[in-house]
Amino acid sequence: MKFRGLSVCLALSLLVPACRKPPEVTVEETRVATKADDGQKLDATSNERFQEPGNGPILASMVPDGWLTLPSSEFRLLNYRFGTTGEVAVGISSGGGLAVNINRWLHQFGADPLDEKQIDALEPFNLLNVQGVWVEAKGDFEPGINLDKRTGQALAGVIANDRGRIVTVKMTGPEEEVAAQKEALKTFIRGLRYR
Repeated sequence: MKFRGLSVCLALSLLVPACRKPPEVTVEETRVATKADDGQKLDATSNERFQEPGNGPILASMVPDGWLTLPSSEFRLLNYRFGTTGEVAVGISSGGGLAVNINRWLHQFGADPLDEKQIDALEPFNLLNVQGVWVEAKGDFEPGINLDKRTGQALAGVIANDRGRIVTVKMTGPEEEVAAQKEALKTFIRGLRYR
């Protein structure tokens, strides 16, 4: 019986210190914010914090009226909705090159692939200080696996090769809505910049 009582006392003596609340720490140090603090994101990943400028996230200097900003995703660094079902996505990938990506977009609309000569004839368009090409398509749009085909759709956007990375700004939606937003898209693209 004495041993059991001693065991209970020993167990309690070990638990009581663990139940104590640690002392509260207050940071009172301050400093003046500098230009380097502009745009700091408190919950940034290490990659976002330490990536070299010019390789970091893409920022939009303006978003056209009527565009709804949506959360980014794995493949959409910037993501927007407009009109009834229109979408605008900004992305970066490491694969394929211009021809592969241009022809992938065109394939989604059932268009024939372009050869290098036809790609060279596309309208040049500056994206993030790199010359890209303006791509357009119309028709039935097949957005991807497990997604329904959409009729009467259009695409407008830019694809550029920035130091081996493919940067894209792609607008898709009903043909009339894409046509009405084309100039807004061009203005939006001109305002994109790296962090």
